[in-house]
Amino acid sequence: MESRNIVRFQRFLVGVLAAGSVWPAAARAQSHHGDGQKRQPNALVEVVRESTERFKDPAQAQAEGYGLMFGCVSGPDSGAMGLHFVNGALVGDDQVDATRPEIVIYEPLPNGRLRLIGAD
Repeated sequence: MESRNIVRFQRFLVGVLAAGSVWPAAARAQSHHGDGQKRQPNALVEVVRESTERFKDPAQAQAEGYGLMFGCVSGPDSGAMGLHFVNGALVGDDQVDATRPEIVIYEPLPNGRLRLIGAD
């Protein structure tokens, strides 16, 4: 059962990374606003922001079942990926719910603290 969840997670991660490679082009294509319009965040972004607000404190994420699965990965030809805290129960439930992220991502700061930078 556990190895099946790992395989599911690996497939999920590959999908997320593949989708992420397309995002910058899509974002650039939609960045023309003309007439000085101020860009408003879309509804999904707002839901994710509200749902992850409590995870600004990494202790809260751990209390809700998230655990560090991936350390910060970086290289000379690529940026850093951050610290991925994964909730295995949510990854294994075969559902995607914007209000319950399967992964929360933190950036380690020089002072030793962690800053929430994303969710998957």
